[in-house]
Amino acid sequence: MMIGDPTPRRPRGVSLVELIIAMTLLSIGAVALMGTFQVIGRSIQTAKERSLATNLCQEQLQILKQKNYYRVLITTAPAYDARFTPAEPYDNSFFLPETIEEGGMRFTRYTFVEIAQEVSGNVTTLAPTSADTGMKLVTVTTLWQRRGETKKLQMRSVMSNPDAVMTNSILRGKVTNSVGAVAIPNANITLAENTGFTDTTNATGDYIVNLYPGNYNLMVTAPGFFDVLVPAVVPANAAVTVNVALNPMANRDLQGWVWLNDNLVISQIMGSTATALPSGMTAEYVEIFNPTTYTWTVAGDIRLTFQPLAWLGPQRDIVIDFTGSTVTLPSGGYYLFANTGPVTINGVSVMPDAVWDATVGGANDLNFPYFDTTPGAENYNAIPINTDGAQQGAGVIKLYQVSTGKLLDKVGWKGGGAGFWPPDYENNPIDQMVGLSDNEQYTRFSSTAGVSTTVGRAYDMGWNFYDFWDTAQAGGVRFAPHNRLSPLEPIVSGEVPIGGSVSCNDGLSTPADIDWDFFNNGVSNAWAGRYYLTNVATGTWSLYAAFNNAFQQIDNVVVPVGAGVLPMPNAATAPPWPAANTPHLFLTSSTTDGWVLGTVTKTNGTGISPAITVTNGMTSALASTVWPYRFFLKTSPGTYNLTANPGNLNSSYVSVSSPAVTVTVGQVTSGVDFVLPQGGGLFGFVTRDGVNPLPGIAITATNSSGLVEGTVVSAPDGKFRMANIATNTYTVETQLSSGETASPASFSTVVPVGAPVFVGTFTVSGASGFISGSVSLGGAPLRTGVVVVASTATIVTPPTINAATLLGAGYFLGSSYENGSYLLEVRGSTSTTYKVYAYYPTYSAGVWTNTVRSSTSVSVLPGFTKSG
Repeated sequence: MMIGDPTPRRPRGVSLVELIIAMTLLSIGAVALMGTFQVIGRSIQTAKERSLATNLCQEQLQILKQKNYYRVLITTAPAYDARFTPAEPYDNSFFLPETIEEGGMRFTRYTFVEIAQEVSGNVTTLAPTSADTGMKLVTVTTLWQRRGETKKLQMRSVMSNPDAVMTNSILRGKVTNSVGAVAIPNANITLAENTGFTDTTNATGDYIVNLYPGNYNLMVTAPGFFDVLVPAVVPANAAVTVNVALNPMANRDLQGWVWLNDNLVISQIMGSTATALPSGMTAEYVEIFNPTTYTWTVAGDIRLTFQPLAWLGPQRDIVIDFTGSTVTLPSGGYYLFANTGPVTINGVSVMPDAVWDATVGGANDLNFPYFDTTPGAENYNAIPINTDGAQQGAGVIKLYQVSTGKLLDKVGWKGGGAGFWPPDYENNPIDQMVGLSDNEQYTRFSSTAGVSTTVGRAYDMGWNFYDFWDTAQAGGVRFAPHNRLSPLEPIVSGEVPIGGSVSCNDGLSTPADIDWDFFNNGVSNAWAGRYYLTNVATGTWSLYAAFNNAFQQIDNVVVPVGAGVLPMPNAATAPPWPAANTPHLFLTSSTTDGWVLGTVTKTNGTGISPAITVTNGMTSALASTVWPYRFFLKTSPGTYNLTANPGNLNSSYVSVSSPAVTVTVGQVTSGVDFVLPQGGGLFGFVTRDGVNPLPGIAITATNSSGLVEGTVVSAPDGKFRMANIATNTYTVETQLSSGETASPASFSTVVPVGAPVFVGTFTVSGASGFISGSVSLGGAPLRTGVVVVASTATIVTPPTINAATLLGAGYFLGSSYENGSYLLEVRGSTSTTYKVYAYYPTYSAGVWTNTVRSSTSVSVLPGFTKSG
């Protein structure tokens, strides 16, 4: 403060601007801190979810491993959760999906059990109808929801049978090409009598199979070779060498083009051409073509729009108003729009089918700046060219169907004096610098060979640059337009169905993609729509082409022995090619189905009569009884378990399944082959006392080689039935838990072809049953877990492990789940009943006390569950 200044200075405060800045910085910091806490919270929750899911998977694996090996039944008919790709299989019969509450969350737990085998050092799975290999692969999957998304965690474990008979013999050898004796890698070797005995050849063509002694038939297969069945006799404790030479299949490569025609297309555009009109106007026109197989109504249901360069004004589709004929447009026909008529090109005059509306003050007059209706100076120009005004000449013509609002086609071209790109086009516009010019014409190609004066202008690669002939870049050659009175023209091309596929039912080839090929010399260096199907076996087959739901089947495809690529379709196929020497096919049908191709044979490689049924549970097909013994199953897309001889319809042969066969729309899934041994069946009865049934007891049938071929569990009525085992001599016995005994211990029986045989009755003593119920407090389930004890003795506190408890009455302990339910496995007992106790610890004033509840006189029937 200056001396003598009468006004003292006040302490300086905070201005409003500074306060706002401070508050903003604090807000940013708070928001950032909140976001950090949110991320940390989500991370903790995610870790919690995965930890709980891991525990649930581990728990189920541990439960199953504690069971008798034979009570962990193979999943013979898995269901599939299609929310995952590939679909997730799970057991829906023996180990049902479980809904479990844990940590305040709800989880779903799937179990899937497969027969496993070690092949070439890797654990692989076999068809569920394969004989037991002494190894099972158990997959447990736990699912949960996180923010609307289904998450999963999966664990696998291998179960081994401690009592399995060890294989003590070896079958080995080499697989070679019969021509030149060259080794064949990746050939499959499978023993028809037991598909669990299998291997694949290594890089030098060698294989090795550990197996039981016996007489076998080796089924040897390899892509590109004919299958062969070779007999082999394998003695005990011996190594037998069987070398196999495969004959190569004759095959050819097929090539053709595939097209999809489901829309009208813009086939020609002319921006300005001098024509002998009374008014001296220049003519502009748009020609459209119908490459589809059906007719279209034009007037009233077709709309043309023009869109100029975006920076010249609002980017929008401007409708071109017209009046014209109401006739329909047939397949192979043209329709001509113009500003006036007639239109004359190359001395040919053509009258338009529709003309632009030229009403004074009408929509065209108002919307298009170069559309002039002044009497004596008429210029009905809706499509500007490069000389109409500054930076003109670029744009897009679009073709719509009014009734559906569908965009049928669009053609865009550069311009603006500097090659400016138009606002819309198909992948790449027609390449221009100045834009559409006077006397310049864009004409759509008729095929990959270019423009034809006698073939429909239908080629549509989806790239404007590659689809059109531009007179400005092609020596000024122009083509006369067509109208609805012009002759109908054949169609040999269309839209390229990129992403589609072509397959054959020969059983050797694999599906080929429909693609474009920029490395071949076709139209403008683009060879589009071609398929190239390799290694098609010689014979007479069918081709299947598909793109989404569009489809076409070509029959009578004859593939002779010879060299070189075979064009297909041709004049002899059904349907034939659209024109001579044009191996083109059109997706004119629709389908929502796919196909499965395979064979059904006996173990000696021959067919079975009467014909064997193959089904996926929805549709069925019969396998041919003559070579090559094929079946061809049409079905909707999805993942299926295919079964040959379902339900033993032919009782002389077993039923065999092939799991997880994936079917795709319009494609053939091949290589699903079945080998059916002759078979029969056996049945029997399990009882707890010689009279009353005992369910839940595992029964096995072991053949003369010591191999378990069948496993079942007795039903609630005590009966068991094996209706699908090969003919042989079997030892049938119960597979019991500790403390259980059976009388007799086993039966020996011969299973003949056809009708099942009765084995006998097993009486099992000491079998288990179950006690189930729930625990609650105040009417709500106790979620913290309650200790539950069942015993024939009377107890007050939880039992202490000592000599007295070890020598006294048995105790069966368990714990309730988070939803309050519990399940105890106990010895079946009706004469001496159980007492069930629940212990719930509480803490008060530094002291733990147990709240005890009990239930008495609980009798449990062996094999059954006492509820409540």
